[in-house]
Amino acid sequence: MRPEDLVPLPRELAHLRRFALDGALYLFDRDTGLSALCDGPEVEHLRMRAPRVVQFAITNACNMACGFCSRDASDESRWTEESAFELLAALDRAGTLEVAFGGGEPLVFRAFVPLVERLHRETRLAVSFTTNGTRLTHEALSRLAKHTAQVRLSIYEDNDHPRASALLREHRVRWGANYLVTPARLPTLEATVFALVERGCHNVLLLAYNGDDASMHLSRRESDAMQTRVAALATALRGRASIELDVCWGDRMQRVPQLIRSEGCPAGTEFVVVTSDRRLAACSFHHASFAFEDAEDLLHKWRAHRSALLAPARAPGCARDLAALDRHAERGRSLPVL
Repeated sequence: MRPEDLVPLPRELAHLRRFALDGALYLFDRDTGLSALCDGPEVEHLRMRAPRVVQFAITNACNMACGFCSRDASDESRWTEESAFELLAALDRAGTLEVAFGGGEPLVFRAFVPLVERLHRETRLAVSFTTNGTRLTHEALSRLAKHTAQVRLSIYEDNDHPRASALLREHRVRWGANYLVTPARLPTLEATVFALVERGCHNVLLLAYNGDDASMHLSRRESDAMQTRVAALATALRGRASIELDVCWGDRMQRVPQLIRSEGCPAGTEFVVVTSDRRLAACSFHHASFAFEDAEDLLHKWRAHRSALLAPARAPGCARDLAALDRHAERGRSLPVL
C-alpha cells in the first residue's frame, strides 16, 4: 500500500484518486474534474513519485503554420498508437493522473481517436487535447465526447473557431479556449472572452507569449494594467465560466484571485512534456530535453535531471526569469518602426 492511501479522508472525498505531492496530498476525479489539495502535518511525509500531468506531443505534424508556434518543424514524429498507449498505461500505473495531448495537431495523428478511446477504457487517466479545431468533425466528436475530460480550442484569427465551438457545443463536449495575449490583442480582451463564453466555453486560459519576438511580449506596465482587467472579468463571469492563467505569467498576475497558489513554476516536476521525437522536457518552450526508452526510463530521467528541468528556459518569456523578459520586451519596444 502506498503512503498516501493510509491518509484518512472525509467520506465525501474518499472516492477521489489520490496523488502524493511533496508534503501534500492532491485528490482528483477524472469524470468531473473535481480536485482538492490537502496539506498539514498529516501529509508532510508524502513525496511525489511521478509527474501529475503529462503534456504529450503525439505528432509534430500540423495543418497550420502559425508564426508563434513553439514546435521545431524538423522534429520527428515517432509515436504509434501502441507505443503511446504502452507509455501512458505505465505512467498511469506509476500514479500520473492526466494526459493532455497536443502537437502539432493531434487530430492529424491517424490513430488519435482510437487511442483516446482505449486510454479512457483501460486506464484511470483523464484525457484532454488541444486542437486548432479545423479537423473537428461530427464523426470524430461522436466518438471522443464520452472519452474526453475536455477539449481545449486554440483561438486564432484564421482557424474559424466559431465553427469548431458550435460543433463542440452540439456534441455537449466540455471545452475551454486557449487565448494568447499579446499587445495587439489587449484592447479587445474582454469582448473576446465574453464572445467565447456565449458560445459555450467553460473556461478561458490566457497564455503568455514565449519567444524571441519582443513585439509579442507585454511590457511590465501592460501586465500590471491587465491584472485589474482579468480580476474584473473573473468576477463578471462567476457562475458562468472561469478565467485561468498560464503558469508562464509567473508573479505578473499576483493580484488576480487564484484557487491554489503555486510556489514557483511546476513545469518539470508536476508537469512534464513528452515530445513527438520521444524526449522528456519541462515544457514546450524549454531548451533542455532528454531521450528515453520507456516509462521506467522516463521516470528515471525525470528524477536524475531535476536541476536541468527546473532551470529557466532560454527563450524569453519564462516565469523563472522575468527580469530577462522585462529587458527583452523593453528593448523591442524601443526599436524604431520601419
